[in-house]
Amino acid sequence: MSLIKQRLLSAIEQTPEPLLDQTLAFLEFLTARTQSAIASDLTPDFDPDTDSSPQILADLKASLHQAKARQTFPIAELWDGINV
Repeated sequence: MSLIKQRLLSAIEQTPEPLLDQTLAFLEFLTARTQSAIASDLTPDFDPDTDSSPQILADLKASLHQAKARQTFPIAELWDGINV
């Protein structure tokens, strides 16, 4: 058993009984959300006809340059218009 699973089981053992229902609901929510994300990854946006390795590398370099130049957006603005 992995260390993380051992830690989870230990945390569950220490969780008060009234919180276990909420804990389980949250874990099921995370699992369902992750499965949805994995399912959407099964249809990737990558198109081998238009997306080449040199283009991907150039995009990554441009992103890194923007990050180093602090040409970024505050996290709070990244969530604008997103209803989660």
